[in-house]
Amino acid sequence: MIHSRKSKYWKRTAVPGSLLLLLLGLLAGGASAAYPDKPIKSLICYEAGSATDLSGRQFYQYLEKEIGQPIMVVNKPGAASALGLRELYDSKPDGYTWGMSCSVNVLKMMGLLPYDHHDFHVTSVASLTWSALVVPARSPFKTVKELVDYAKANPGKLRWSTTSKGAVFYIQSKYFEQVTGTKFNLIANPGGASFIATQVGGGHADVGISSYRPLQSQIEAKNIRVLGITTEKRVPGFENLPTLREQGYDIVLSAWAAGVAPKGLPPEVAQKIDSATKKVAESKEWRDYCIKSGSVATPEYVGGEGVVKFLDRDAEIQQPILGELGLIKKK
Repeated sequence: MIHSRKSKYWKRTAVPGSLLLLLLGLLAGGASAAYPDKPIKSLICYEAGSATDLSGRQFYQYLEKEIGQPIMVVNKPGAASALGLRELYDSKPDGYTWGMSCSVNVLKMMGLLPYDHHDFHVTSVASLTWSALVVPARSPFKTVKELVDYAKANPGKLRWSTTSKGAVFYIQSKYFEQVTGTKFNLIANPGGASFIATQVGGGHADVGISSYRPLQSQIEAKNIRVLGITTEKRVPGFENLPTLREQGYDIVLSAWAAGVAPKGLPPEVAQKIDSATKKVAESKEWRDYCIKSGSVATPEYVGGEGVVKFLDRDAEIQQPILGELGLIKKK
């Protein structure tokens, strides 16, 4: 029923001025509330205990203090991070959903996603890390040469634990085969480096390659032996670990994890995220963590064109490797 102002059912009610001002203030405050005013969700696109998960959670501990809100981690593993990135791509670009991937710049060329890092707001590549070629502690192989010689004589016999197809350590595994002329029985797991640490450490696989941090507890427990690492020179603090290059195998590789958010963030939100991230990446706490975990902090790759150009260069480096491995999807 519609009533006119003259109807007997119409009753004019005055709103007290103080209440009106309060309501207007609440409305204005809601419209311009400083970001962030509630917890933030981060989709780490790998399983708990993976290299990206371990470093990401540590980074977020520091970032929470700068951003002023809790960061709730949701592990979303699968398809070399493609599953999590699909969900992130469809999320609202309001700054309350982030993500982390170490393959975002190559998944498109591999046919696993219809978009790449240019279709997201890339917040950072907060650190670079090297990889370690490892075997069980009771393995007969003491050097890379012993491993390679046996693998050449027995193609496909040795079990190599690796990540899901298309993920960084899977690519590194295939690259090792290519450079050394060997063939292994690759066990592709539905996730990241935690599988490698468990399988090699437990003797369920004969060899694997991953960044150092997920392997660290198994190495310190003397369940895993490191045969070589993928740096150009020996790493300060890890001088006992020989490089693959010094053993005659020209394999120099690095890994990273990129922080990403949906494209189209409000400028003030993007600036707040990038500024807080850069402050953490430059902090002594983060640098100290990186040194202990075999990584290098990279505050120059936080926000803006610097981090985008880094991912562009990395994709250019990976493209011929992926092509030679037959991992690029033909258009």
